[in-house]
Amino acid sequence: MTGVTSTLDHIEKTLADAYRKEIDQEENVWRSLPFFAAALALQLAALFQIIDRLPPKWSGGWWDTVVWSSIAALATLTAVGFLMASIFMARFRYIAPEPELLDYAEGLDLDELQAATPSPPGGRFSAVAKLKATLARQYAVATHHNRQINQRRALWRSVAGLATLVSVLAMLCLVTTVAWYYVPVAHRSN
Repeated sequence: MTGVTSTLDHIEKTLADAYRKEIDQEENVWRSLPFFAAALALQLAALFQIIDRLPPKWSGGWWDTVVWSSIAALATLTAVGFLMASIFMARFRYIAPEPELLDYAEGLDLDELQAATPSPPGGRFSAVAKLKATLARQYAVATHHNRQINQRRALWRSVAGLATLVSVLAMLCLVTTVAWYYVPVAHRSN
């Protein structure tokens, strides 16, 4: 019984650590939101600075600004959509509530006291081994479920991050296009 208990000790601790890690990962989604908000604010500030300086309609510079604005808008909408998907409510699994675990552990202690005589197939009943096995199973099921949610959220957050990067680069190209259009015009008028 000692080998089983030591194995249960190890796996229960390992699964408990993995369980806590997946629960902490849930909060990472919310920690990344300020980055997206700052990128969006930067883009809006840049857009408001150049909106009155766009090249005349139907000129070559105007078409360039339409293309870069469209790319930035599409990428921003994509980022917001995937960001919304990554924070959408999901039902995480948890181990049994503390009062239930306490009742279960006390029941196991009573069972162990009542089983004072060893049973032939598996030896003496161990409340600690049974509790560790139950906790290990709960940790394993909850961790697996929570990890699937976190991996899906991480993928969506990654796509949102890439779309945000594309949007910022498109906005930089838009600002550069507008500035490039007016630099030669200002230079020629002097």
